[in-house]
Amino acid sequence: MTFNRRGFLIAAAMLAVGTGISTSYAAAQDAGDPKAIVQSFYDALMETMKQGDELGFDGRYKKLEPVIRKTFDEQVMAKIAVGSSWTNFSADDKSKVLDVFDRYMVTTYASRFKTYKGQSFEVGEVKELPADKRTLVETKLIRSNGQPVSLNYLFRPGADGGMKIIDVYYSGAISEMARMRSDFSATVTEGGAAALVAALEKKIVDIKNEPDQ
Repeated sequence: MTFNRRGFLIAAAMLAVGTGISTSYAAAQDAGDPKAIVQSFYDALMETMKQGDELGFDGRYKKLEPVIRKTFDEQVMAKIAVGSSWTNFSADDKSKVLDVFDRYMVTTYASRFKTYKGQSFEVGEVKELPADKRTLVETKLIRSNGQPVSLNYLFRPGADGGMKIIDVYYSGAISEMARMRSDFSATVTEGGAAALVAALEKKIVDIKNEPDQ
């Protein structure tokens, strides 16, 4: 299985939490305000990245794990990424896929966004999509060279009633979930849930073993 992580890794840059701002993050989450949630992610990312060397991989992983689980609707995302084959998975298969999908996301963030290099972030317009109760938050990641990258976050109410991210659009239009579905398709078709779990487990190991840049 081939993983094109370009969009995924840039999107991940928005998603981290630091000890010093956990209160602001919790307040934004409780308020159910997608824009405030994204802004808290930016603030948290800055702190986490600046502590990156001190924390190490394990420390960054521990900080990112709870906020990713609370912010993303991972069950919906996994279902979208797998596609129609999801309905054929057993309950046990779905549980295993969700577990490795969660660890793959957190591992990627913890591995790739480890240092602060002058990046900055901007939260822009919020667009309500009342027909399906969704909200789109437009944002920009400003790279250290000044180049802006558009990242739009799609929120919808989760099972607990809180607003959660279900997709990220790179360059304003490229769906991260569509990209994942393309990456997962052949593996799921050829080997089902077991093959997808094995492929993601391998990818987690590969990411953790990558040398520091």
